[in-house]
Amino acid sequence: MSSDTNIFVDLTSSPGSSPRSAARGAPATVSTIELTDPSLDLAGVRASLSALQQSIDQVEALRELRSDHEGLHREFLATRRRAEDLDRQLADAANAASPYVLFCQRKYDLVRHQLESTQTKLAECLDALQERFDNSHELEACRLRYRDLKIRYNEAVFEFQDRICTLEAQLAAASSFGVIVPPDTARRIADLESQLARSQIDLQVARDRQSALASELHESATSHKAAQAEVARLEAAMKRKNCRLRTLNDNYGRRLRVADTTIATHTAELGRLQDRGGAYRYP
Repeated sequence: MSSDTNIFVDLTSSPGSSPRSAARGAPATVSTIELTDPSLDLAGVRASLSALQQSIDQVEALRELRSDHEGLHREFLATRRRAEDLDRQLADAANAASPYVLFCQRKYDLVRHQLESTQTKLAECLDALQERFDNSHELEACRLRYRDLKIRYNEAVFEFQDRICTLEAQLAAASSFGVIVPPDTARRIADLESQLARSQIDLQVARDRQSALASELHESATSHKAAQAEVARLEAAMKRKNCRLRTLNDNYGRRLRVADTTIATHTAELGRLQDRGGAYRYP
C-alpha cells in the first residue's frame, strides 16, 4: 500500500477547529484523493477456497466411508459366522438324513423283491389255475360221456337179465317136462351168459372209472378251490405290498423333496452370503 493511503484530509476551516464546529461554519472541503484497491488475486483466493472446500468434503466423505466400512466389516463377520453355521447345519442335516435314506432304500429294495416274488408266484398260480380249469372241462366231458355209457350199459344189462330170466324160465319149464334143450339154444344161452358176464365186468369197470373220475373231479374241485383261495391270498398280498410300496415311495419321495429343498435353500443362502462376503474387503 502507498503512502497516499495514510493521508487524512482536514475538512475544517482551521487547524484547531473540531468537526462539530466545522459543521456549524462554512461548507467543508471534500478530498479528491483516489484510493487504490488492495492488490488481491481473487481468482487464486477463490481457487484456494474451492480446493479447501474439496479437501473438507473429501475428509468428511472419508470419515463416512470409514464408518460405512466398519459397519460393513461387522456385517461381513456376522455373515461369515452365519455361513459357517449354515455349513454345519447342512452337514448335520446330510449326516442325519443319510441313515434314514439308506433305511428307506433297503426297505424299498426288500419290498420290491417281495413284490416281484409275489408276482412270480401269482403267475404260477394263474397258470396252474388255468390248467385246472382245462382239466375240469375235460373231466366234465368225461363225466357226461360216462353218464351216457352208464345209461346204455344199464339198458343193455336190464335187457340181458330180462332175456336170461326168460330163457331160464323156459329152460326150467322144459327140463320139468323132460324136454331136451336144442344145442343152438344152449349155445345161445351160453353166449348170453357170457355177454352178461362181460356186461357186468364192463359195468364194474365203468363204475370204477366213474368212481375214479368222481374222485379226480372232487380232487380237481378241491384243488380249484384251493387255487382260487391261494390266488385270492396272493392278490390280497400283492395289493398290500403295492400299497406298502406306494406308501414307501411317497414317504421316500417326500423326504427326498424336503431334503432337496432344505439343501437348495441352504446352498442358495450360503451362495448369497458368500457373494456378499466376497464383495467386502478390508481397506
